[in-house]
Amino acid sequence: SRSRSRTAARLCPDRRVPAYAIHSMGLTIVGCGFVGLALARQLQPRRSHLPLTLTTTREERRHELAALSDGVMVCDATNPTQLLRALNKSRRAVFCLGPKGDRQVNEDGYRQTFIASFTCLQSLLPQLPDLQQILYTSSCSIYGNADGGWVDEAAPPDPRNGHAQVLVESEQLIGAMADGRRNVCILRLGALYGPGRDLDTRLKGLAGREQSSDGQQFTNWIHVEDAAGALIAAMDGEWNGVVNVVNDAPICLKDLVDHSLRRQGLDPVQWGRSANQRLCSRRINNERLKALGYQLQHPTLHSQSGVFPLSQAP
Repeated sequence: SRSRSRTAARLCPDRRVPAYAIHSMGLTIVGCGFVGLALARQLQPRRSHLPLTLTTTREERRHELAALSDGVMVCDATNPTQLLRALNKSRRAVFCLGPKGDRQVNEDGYRQTFIASFTCLQSLLPQLPDLQQILYTSSCSIYGNADGGWVDEAAPPDPRNGHAQVLVESEQLIGAMADGRRNVCILRLGALYGPGRDLDTRLKGLAGREQSSDGQQFTNWIHVEDAAGALIAAMDGEWNGVVNVVNDAPICLKDLVDHSLRRQGLDPVQWGRSANQRLCSRRINNERLKALGYQLQHPTLHSQSGVFPLSQAP
């Protein structure tokens, strides 16, 4: 049937796409920071049949993004006129939101970025009948402390601070937008690293410092190329629901830091002895990600300078 033919064309991006499908296959990436930009770059081979719109909040980035897209819009996702203009020709939308600028913002800043944006999106849905899939990059920070145990998508959120609470509310808002003709996929990302966020560079500031924690809390990571790759897989496979996007090897903070500093020839961290200072320790399970068919490009941190191979699969 024609319906099955359209589906096959959509899920097999290397095949020639029928002319009637061209205008219904647009994609908008709302927010082109670290993950959004990586996603846009990975989508370049599909540009011939995937009209791509990118948004940014900064006019000065327009030129950088123009080469990667069919259109760049300076868009505040809390502005209904701007957001509607960015989405009105797209079948899919990916929200890679982040507070403006590089500095950490308070809870109110997070609320303005996430809650206000998704409230705006919700109000526009009646005007976006062709929008069939919404993807959102959330965070594994919504999980609580598991004392080093494993947690998966079935674990209830247990936000540790106001920022994480905002992310929980954001997931609830966007999850409620799923209906019989529109699916929603929430990708909970681990801590990000990759080009521009080299771990050795990020960790060297800890050299010689004292820490009250014993460093035994587990951390969970994902390379930016895998974050973008999982988003593409979610689009191709029309994933629904929540998916953890982390690598295969949770690693103790002490192991991560000590090996990085040793490799760089820097003074070691002076770790404390208090297990009570482990603010949060959990190992994030990625079995659903792999069951959905995604193969990690960077399954461990072994390829990252300063980090030894470590496998702690469940």
